[in-house]
Amino acid sequence: MNFIFLKIPVTFHPSFWLFLLLIAFQSGYPSLEILIILGIISFSLLFHEYGHALTALYFGQNPEIHLVAFGGYASYKSYGLSEKQQFLITLNGPVFTGLLISLSYFLLKSHLFSGYYINYSLYYVMKLNMFWLVVNLIPLYPFDGGQLLRSLLIAKLGDENGLKISLIIGNICAILGSTYFLCNQYYYFGALFLFEGFKNLQTYYQSGFGRTKSNNFSLYNKGIQAMENNEPENAKAIFKKLIKSKDSYIKNFATEGLATVLDKEGKRKEAYHLLLKSDLDSLKRGKCLLCKLAFDEKNYSIIDTYSREIYGINPSFETALLISKAYACLNNPELSGGWLRTASMFPTVPNDSLKSLLEDKTFDPIRENEVFQQCTQGMINPAVK
Repeated sequence: MNFIFLKIPVTFHPSFWLFLLLIAFQSGYPSLEILIILGIISFSLLFHEYGHALTALYFGQNPEIHLVAFGGYASYKSYGLSEKQQFLITLNGPVFTGLLISLSYFLLKSHLFSGYYINYSLYYVMKLNMFWLVVNLIPLYPFDGGQLLRSLLIAKLGDENGLKISLIIGNICAILGSTYFLCNQYYYFGALFLFEGFKNLQTYYQSGFGRTKSNNFSLYNKGIQAMENNEPENAKAIFKKLIKSKDSYIKNFATEGLATVLDKEGKRKEAYHLLLKSDLDSLKRGKCLLCKLAFDEKNYSIIDTYSREIYGINPSFETALLISKAYACLNNPELSGGWLRTASMFPTVPNDSLKSLLEDKTFDPIRENEVFQQCTQGMINPAVK
């Protein structure tokens, strides 16, 4: 089932209908009350996701809503969004749920309706949304509460410490939440908390937080020191040795270090192929270097895949410009123009540099495109020549 409302496409996935059937089956015999509750669940989830999607639409995104088993999500590209804007997009889902609770409570208290089924519906709108609001604000990623907490901690403590603490809190919440739900026979939510808790724990160990420092870490630090002391051969020897490590965390760090040394030596193709053969999902800053090298190799699809991630790792003028040029080469005027506008927002960029950017031959294939022109309109201050 698909439709478009308020310029936002909505998709009901088959798993969502199975989810409703399971709820109906668990409720026993069919009745009008059960149908009302299933309708309330569908409407409430949709209303919640519209809180996310309408905010994203306001910030110039093209969101889509997907309802799946246990809930739903609003998807959007997120290029050109500030951290504050992304925080507000996440926050407004719970805000919309809160509005729904308040409205149903007010209508019940005002006694505007006397019909049984109307008041039954309002009561369950309030009850189910209060339950969902509390669950959704639990600081376990990817619930909204987990996303909001992670954003706040990263902004306050930095990427590594913020992520680490958010994962620890999320794992504690997963244990407590799954225990509570399973003991109270809420098996669906108990299973959901176990599943999300397992994913949080997996992320925790993949990020290296659960490991103790070993001789490999000391050796890696010597490699970094050799790079800083302009001793490339010594650094390469150390990183090549560490790449053979069975510890995937050390191996990925060593790969990034070796690729950085090779890039500085001008061996860009060698660095590119080294990174390309590594575990791309586990790379961090090495992913930024890979995308930079991929542009030279005209492998723009990699930049498309990791555009949002590399900008999150290194939110700079250079990163935004690289992504914009890649999308120009992919003949995508909307994303190219959006990322070029993002690049222009950095206050340290001189106005004459912006003018030369627009004249860059990379943008020739899409320069006359109406969408691209709309995205880049007003980028240059006409008063500055």
